[in-house]
Amino acid sequence: MSSMLAMLFWGAVKLILVAFGLLYGGLVLMSYWTEGSRPPLRLDLRAPTRSAGRLLIRLGVRTVAVILRVGKSTLDMLSEASADVGEWYIRRRGAEAEAAFRSRFL
Repeated sequence: MSSMLAMLFWGAVKLILVAFGLLYGGLVLMSYWTEGSRPPLRLDLRAPTRSAGRLLIRLGVRTVAVILRVGKSTLDMLSEASADVGEWYIRRRGAEAEAAFRSRFL
């Protein structure tokens, strides 16, 4: 009986942690969309818990901004590499294939 209660307890703990994670992720995304990648730091010494929450959300927003910046630069690099590979492939096939490609797409 106690193992079943323990299993239910840990299941409830996991559910609560997932709910808090989703709530935090939603707050971070909403803050990113509304305030941009550099939200103002609003700390209030009279409300340390609220200030800590705002600081965590601000750190999450900064993390999202860094991830998006790195992702964009990675996709730009991959796009450029793909264009270079395509150009190399067309050039390797010969002048006739290059002329056919240029007349069709350019």
